[in-house]
Amino acid sequence: MLIGGVRKRGKKWYYYYNVNGKRVERVSGTSKLEAQKKLKEALQGQEYNCLTPSKVTVYMYLNEWLENYIKEYRKINTYNRYRSILNNNVYPNIGKIKLKNLEPIHIDMLITAEKKKGLSSTTLQNIYGVISSAFNRAVKLRIINENVCKYVDRPKRDRFIANVLSIEDYCKIIDSLDLSKYNDYIFYVALQIVMELGLRRGEIAGLKWCDIDFNNNTIYVNNNLVYSHGKTYYSTTKTRSSDRLLYISDNLKQILLKHKERLEIDCEFVMSWENGKILHPNYYTQKFSYIVKKIGFIKRLRFHDIRHTNATMLISQNENIKIIQARLGHSDISTTLNIYSHVDIKMQKSAIDKLSRKLSSVAK
Repeated sequence: MLIGGVRKRGKKWYYYYNVNGKRVERVSGTSKLEAQKKLKEALQGQEYNCLTPSKVTVYMYLNEWLENYIKEYRKINTYNRYRSILNNNVYPNIGKIKLKNLEPIHIDMLITAEKKKGLSSTTLQNIYGVISSAFNRAVKLRIINENVCKYVDRPKRDRFIANVLSIEDYCKIIDSLDLSKYNDYIFYVALQIVMELGLRRGEIAGLKWCDIDFNNNTIYVNNNLVYSHGKTYYSTTKTRSSDRLLYISDNLKQILLKHKERLEIDCEFVMSWENGKILHPNYYTQKFSYIVKKIGFIKRLRFHDIRHTNATMLISQNENIKIIQARLGHSDISTTLNIYSHVDIKMQKSAIDKLSRKLSSVAK
């Protein structure tokens, strides 16, 4: 078994370990945590190198990567999603192949086999992404010389066009609720929050009263309640950019203040039942699906589409795309642009009217 440690020398931290009786020491930076992380990475790489190459299978490497790296450094829902992809789509196809014998054709055949099952191109891209990410790390740790995925075409993701609600649709949903019943009332509060702020399901479920500054009309989004593989986890937001301070209207402020007064007991979470128990993340999805079916909407709508509606309405009002990106919590502005690249007929008409006026003035 390989062992090592970390130590501080001056202002810098170092990590060290022994290989074949020789001490290896490397500088990592100014953080002890960073040194410990790099030590773990180095030891993982050396453990693989100490194995007989002919015995290391794709399964052995990927399972080690999943359990010792992804589980350690990624969110639990990411770990569960990766584990599901590996167990269902990757191991059955290439798990038994020796790592040193893995070729691009094996990855290509895997993608083809999974495509024949009827999986969407988005799912295929996710499978490819997990494999490629794992082998990129293997290259970094010098377990393999190159990532075979770079020779295989990445599956193209289906173009995503977000479904949105019209104001009329939204009003129908609100009108269908009986606010004298708490289960309808609390869903009404959720709808109002998401319609104005565009929060994700987990973000609204994880919202605490201490995150709301009523004096300055702001809400700090920094928590996430996630349901994954049968368990509910309280975690941080999806990405670092998802932590954001949002301004709220006086209307939403009053809704939240009245909601706080209506709760008979002191609750930590905003979205709580009358007994103080937090709403399960799945409640929003199931309740919205029930209402949509009850009203009889023809188009397929999800609770998450209220978030898309919020963004689309801001864009249709010609709001700055950077402001919209910040409010949605997208780490990359291209995500915002790609999702909301569609333009409705009213926005087209406005643009053409402006262009036409300019052109007609030049013609005169």
